[in-house]
Amino acid sequence: MNQPGRVDLFPALALIGCVLLHTELSRPVEQLRERFAGTPHISLDTVWTFAAVLLLHPALAALVITISFLYRWLRGRPAPLFRRVFSAAATVLSGYAAAAVLVLLTTVPFASAARDVAEFGAIVAAGLVFLVVNTALMTVAVYFGTPHERVRDALAGPEEYGLEAATIGLGVLLAWALADWPIALLLVIGITLTLHRNVLIRQLRRQARSDAKTGLLNVAAWRAAATEELVRAKRSGRTTSVLMLDLDRFKLVNDRHGHLVGDRYLLAVADTLRTEVRAGDLTGRFGGEEFVVLLPATAPVHAHAIAERIRSHIAAQTGGLPEPITVSIGLAAAPPAAMADVDALLEAADSALYEAKHAGRNRTAGHQLAG
Repeated sequence: MNQPGRVDLFPALALIGCVLLHTELSRPVEQLRERFAGTPHISLDTVWTFAAVLLLHPALAALVITISFLYRWLRGRPAPLFRRVFSAAATVLSGYAAAAVLVLLTTVPFASAARDVAEFGAIVAAGLVFLVVNTALMTVAVYFGTPHERVRDALAGPEEYGLEAATIGLGVLLAWALADWPIALLLVIGITLTLHRNVLIRQLRRQARSDAKTGLLNVAAWRAAATEELVRAKRSGRTTSVLMLDLDRFKLVNDRHGHLVGDRYLLAVADTLRTEVRAGDLTGRFGGEEFVVLLPATAPVHAHAIAERIRSHIAAQTGGLPEPITVSIGLAAAPPAAMADVDALLEAADSALYEAKHAGRNRTAGHQLAG
């Protein structure tokens, strides 16, 4: 591969300038994003770094990436330097992998390549490789650095990876602008700043709906979503079921091991619920050691099977917890003819939960509203 030359100088300086300007303009937003997003956290710097991969010699692209991460570390919220170093190294390696794909699939540099379907396909392939390699490296870092018990817990959500893919796409447009119409990079900066703020708003809304300890829906958000679902169920004539879970003898766990260990039990139950319920089910923390799950279009027999699967899975958990714990579950189902409001359904589930507790705990009891 050729050595860096004068042809690389302008886009390299332009990208470094974009990195510095964007970092300064987005500092308040990015600080809030880091505060609320936690780990793993997807930044929007890929706009600049992927453009560098497309336009620059790999050595200069690595320099742009390094400056991007270093400057954001200097100007951002305090964070361990080793994390930034690993992130920068992972991005450089991802860039090298993407550059290797471009070498294999194209014959001329991006700046002078034909803007045709074949070139577009090569760019998409390079972007996909960049995304996959970077995701794999960062997942390993998060998994062993935090640490996590499951690999999937170290992954970001689908929306975050969608955001990463979008920034790669903006990086392609930025590289195109620098190659053919440099003044257009001002538009890319504006778009990126707007995207940054919209992402923050989405995160704040999600934060307002989430329970701080478990990440499930909080009571207000769950109740609002459940009310909407019951309205839809009444229109479509579908049976709706609700599960109410309560950890058995949870006060004894807190007394023996402390509230921090108690929080680990709450997280373990929340993780089990995420695993065992379906994508369209509504799961929330009702308060204390109680959880609720709304099961749309679910008959009592199927809801009971889901409840038993959750209950047995929780009872069998041993990983990282000082002692086993069980849950009692109250089930309430409302057929279309008896469709009631959320409070009536919760009251029936709570009554069933009391029966499960009274019958010896670690079991499921159910009620069905009369039609």
